[in-house]
Amino acid sequence: MTIFLQAGWGLFIGRFHPLLVHLPIGILIVAFLLEWLSRFRQLAVLGAAVLPTMVFGAISAVAACVAGYLLSLSGGYDEAALNLHMWMGIAVAVISILLCVFRKYNLFRKSWLPVSAAMIVALSVAGHYGGNLTHGEDYLTAAWPFGGKKAPAAAAFKNIDDAKVYEQLVQPILETKCYSCHNEQKLKGGLRLDGMVNIRKGGENGPVLKDSIPEMSELYKRLVLPESDDHRMPPKGKPQLTPQDLEILYWWILQGAPDSITVKDLHKTPRIQLVFEGMKPSGDGLHPYIPLSQTSKPGDQAVQALVQTGMKVMPVAADNGYVMVTAINAEKFGNADAKLLEAIGKQLVWLNLGGTATGDSALQIIAGLPALTRLQLENTGVTDQGLQYLSTAKQLKYLNLNNTKITDKGLEFLQKQANLRELFLYGTGVSAAGIEKLRKALPDLDVDTGGYRMPVLATDTTIWRKNPA
Repeated sequence: MTIFLQAGWGLFIGRFHPLLVHLPIGILIVAFLLEWLSRFRQLAVLGAAVLPTMVFGAISAVAACVAGYLLSLSGGYDEAALNLHMWMGIAVAVISILLCVFRKYNLFRKSWLPVSAAMIVALSVAGHYGGNLTHGEDYLTAAWPFGGKKAPAAAAFKNIDDAKVYEQLVQPILETKCYSCHNEQKLKGGLRLDGMVNIRKGGENGPVLKDSIPEMSELYKRLVLPESDDHRMPPKGKPQLTPQDLEILYWWILQGAPDSITVKDLHKTPRIQLVFEGMKPSGDGLHPYIPLSQTSKPGDQAVQALVQTGMKVMPVAADNGYVMVTAINAEKFGNADAKLLEAIGKQLVWLNLGGTATGDSALQIIAGLPALTRLQLENTGVTDQGLQYLSTAKQLKYLNLNNTKITDKGLEFLQKQANLRELFLYGTGVSAAGIEKLRKALPDLDVDTGGYRMPVLATDTTIWRKNPA
């Protein structure tokens, strides 16, 4: 037996328990119904089917018990709940075997129905505690529709700066995606995530938070492993974390995983600022570059196609359907990939292609995205030709062209962009004269050249101030 378990067969067979355990549940319930219905004179013929049904149920119950025992050896479960689940399961198997014997040899006829009812009660108790071990103690009550505890929904904040980082941002993510496997009843890997004390304690493999370095912290590392990796969390088939969830956890760990502090007390990275923008409720304090209208959410298939290229797709508001797409981890995203953006064109309002392989031809497609208001093209191969394509994107309000090959000729294509409000031109080939010409055409445009001094034109107003001592 020891050699059998050491060879890994125990865990392999144990993992069939979730599959096997459903067989006795269905079969034994059918056997009980047949037993009960056969008591009616018109349905007495059903009595002949009770024994063969009960035999199959008893065999499957024994198989489920064996697999369940082998699975329990892997550890990570609350001992009290596990023992109750195990003994109720064994009771079901024993009672089903006894009923087979009673039926086979026509013993204790009057006890068949009440004993069958007792078996169903034991089966229900075993199933309930099995569900608690798998999904958490409050799996049923969390969704209770009559005033009970409900599953936490995505929060929308009028002022995200006042939100408590752990209680209102981090804990809801862990509760919905992680508690089912890491709670008081089920300690997968010996780890509990329900509470900061338990998080800091870590699991059987040590701490899960490492020196404010998300990439070295198991709590984050396992979330971004490939789905095929056995160490990925949550496992394949379980509800996965959204890109927003991952960014919040990354930022939280980066800040030292504080447990009693608000957002305004911590440094906000550009990445987390984008996430926070998306957590504002639509229509109230909404970013001026987000449409006030509502739209449907983008299709899952279209989103997944972008995700596979390394892009991140996140909502820009809590409840209006619009999204942002960012290429923070998709440096190879290029002209051919831009075609994928068309499938979410009605929802895409913010697009960050900074640092990617995007060139001029991609802007032919991007210019046709009807909802796009914010576009980042810094550190790409975009030239004046690309801006000629982009001149048709009349709804564009924000454009970042830092460190591109744009010249004054490219700026001429933007002169009819009446809605453009912010333009970034650091590290480009534009001149002061070209910028002045653009400003005259678009007086409401704020041009940022990175803070360096442009040559003074004769038309510029120069103010001299005495340098204070």
